[in-house]
Amino acid sequence: MTNPDRTPIDGGPAAGWRSGPGLSGLQSMQAAASLNLDAALDQSRPDQQPDDDTAEPTPLGVRRRLRALTARSWSPQALADQTGIPAPLISSLLGKNPRDLSLDQRLAIANAYDKIWDHDPPALTRDQREACESARSRAASRGWAPPQAWDDAQIDQPDGRPSPDWKPRNRTTRRAVDIVEDAQFVRDHGGYRDADNTQIAMRLGVSRDQLDQAYCRTRRYAARGVTPDTEAEAEPG
Repeated sequence: MTNPDRTPIDGGPAAGWRSGPGLSGLQSMQAAASLNLDAALDQSRPDQQPDDDTAEPTPLGVRRRLRALTARSWSPQALADQTGIPAPLISSLLGKNPRDLSLDQRLAIANAYDKIWDHDPPALTRDQREACESARSRAASRGWAPPQAWDDAQIDQPDGRPSPDWKPRNRTTRRAVDIVEDAQFVRDHGGYRDADNTQIAMRLGVSRDQLDQAYCRTRRYAARGVTPDTEAEAEPG
């Protein structure tokens, strides 16, 4: 039988964890029992981790993204054009954790990374090509992993690591004639017919100097009538 003096629980405060002046101890217990305790505990847990899809990019992850894009020949200026962040700041962030960046800036870098990680940077002008070569050389000298080596679930983690297979364990060599043949194939069939050697070198993953040297050696072999297999000429891979 309903007690006419009892205040309906649904009309009471949502929190209901304490007895108010108008609630008896039994009513407070009933109010507490009506709550979804699991949901309440989840919402109040201070160390709750966000879902991967909604997690914010970490400062460490931002630096890794910038370094990965640099390894793909994206220069600070090219990255500035994509992110709206000044090129000098982009350059400085490559050497340190960007802890002073705002959330909007970190998101701008992360969004740009998602957009261009598998794209070549602009290389239409001489200045752009030189900037690309400088970026690639900088990354190569420091051993920065390219975007293809990073898993999205690893790049923001403090203990995250790129794939161990992204870099050859042992130094490999490529014959000069093979590099030249690859370059010619890219020109004829890869949409780089009018590209210069800097662009072709970027496409092949070698430096401009390596490609120029490969052409020079191949011409020298042809002039001497030497079969490349009879002479040890190798280019770093």
